[in-house]
Amino acid sequence: MKNKEYFIKLLRKIISNNNLSENEAFSALKILLNHELGDANDTCFGAFLASLMTKGAVVDEVVGLIKCVLNYDRIELKIERHFHEPLCGIIGSGKDDFKTFNVSSISAIVAAAAGVKVLKNGSRSEASVAGTTDVFEYLGVNVLDNRKEKLEKCLDELNFAFCDVKPYFPRMNKEYMGKFFFVHPLSYVLPIASGISFDRVVFGLANDNTEFTANLLIKLGYNNSMVVAGHDLQGNNFDEISNIGKTKISEIKDGKITTYEIMPEDWGIPLSSSSEIREGNSIQENAIIFQEILNASGCNDKVNIILMNAGALIYISGMCSSIQEGIALAKDTILSGKAKSQFNKIKELLI
Repeated sequence: MKNKEYFIKLLRKIISNNNLSENEAFSALKILLNHELGDANDTCFGAFLASLMTKGAVVDEVVGLIKCVLNYDRIELKIERHFHEPLCGIIGSGKDDFKTFNVSSISAIVAAAAGVKVLKNGSRSEASVAGTTDVFEYLGVNVLDNRKEKLEKCLDELNFAFCDVKPYFPRMNKEYMGKFFFVHPLSYVLPIASGISFDRVVFGLANDNTEFTANLLIKLGYNNSMVVAGHDLQGNNFDEISNIGKTKISEIKDGKITTYEIMPEDWGIPLSSSSEIREGNSIQENAIIFQEILNASGCNDKVNIILMNAGALIYISGMCSSIQEGIALAKDTILSGKAKSQFNKIKELLI
């Protein structure tokens, strides 16, 4: 059967409220990434994602999609690890109701300064004012230097490496990026796609289906990780641990999922207002927020959301036995100047 006819068959199957197998989902996305449907490719891509979402995507379908991204499209950069600690990531799904400043990026720097091996993957902004790549570049990090030797040295000596996604996923960047702003099945897990593989992750999800994403991560081989979904007091969602409302957390440990909710006060963090953690109006404003936090120059509410998210990253690395311990370590790392010093060394190495 020709691929066009096969894709139509699979699309009809979804519309008829039937689930695809993992292999069928893989094949459908492969057809789309290869642009095999000609002028109709973009329309069919949107129809495919929307139909899966309307039906209700199941774990096997999403696993098939992400395996296509990782095992078919990815040009993997295999670095040599000269360390035994787990390589950890902190990422967000995007497509949220509430836009924060670059929480995961700053949290990654703080955790690295505290001793965690951190890979931060990111990109330029799609829907927010400034993505990780935009802010790092503005602050003087050579985000285009993806030489294997440099990344290995940065991880070995400074516990940190940054990997912009664009060079490693050529088909996704051509056929997918910037085209689909609605929540769809890949939204649950796509940000784990990185040019360099990591072992554990704090995954921020902009909806409450944390158990679903946790099950996806288990299927993809992740353990000692967590999926977090933050809220404000009005119920708006965002993809970080929240200091302005509750956070739902699905924690993966020994292949099992435990789900719970926390308020910032549970960890000794005062409840803040949403205005304190909103993103800036430009890349420059977000870069200034980044610097102010590393300088520990006031902005306590902004620092507090970093402490919670960096604390979670420190916790999943195995450096401490609780998130509260991770928060305390993150606080000391910022107030002592270690985080600022670490970031300056990263810039020097990646100049």
